[in-house]
Amino acid sequence: MEFGGEKMVGILDLFSKEQLSKFKKRDDGSFVGPCPSCGSNSDNYGDCIINPQTNTLYCFGSKTIFNFTETAFLLSGELMCSEGRQTI
Repeated sequence: MEFGGEKMVGILDLFSKEQLSKFKKRDDGSFVGPCPSCGSNSDNYGDCIINPQTNTLYCFGSKTIFNFTETAFLLSGELMCSEGRQTI
């Protein structure tokens, strides 16, 4: 992502190549894969969506959403997906 000729850090930059390899890119530009907090993506439980356009992560298992900073804490283990902001 660039702004004014300078590279900006986006949400995908928070993930290692190994973590991103478990995600599949969707037609809308988002990525779907296992939630880094609640685990596997079997039967869609635990799936999450990374949206690079809005720098957010949404977990289907806990029905919570995370902004860029919250995602960094989620990936570090300091925050669990159940501690995210609930969505309607």
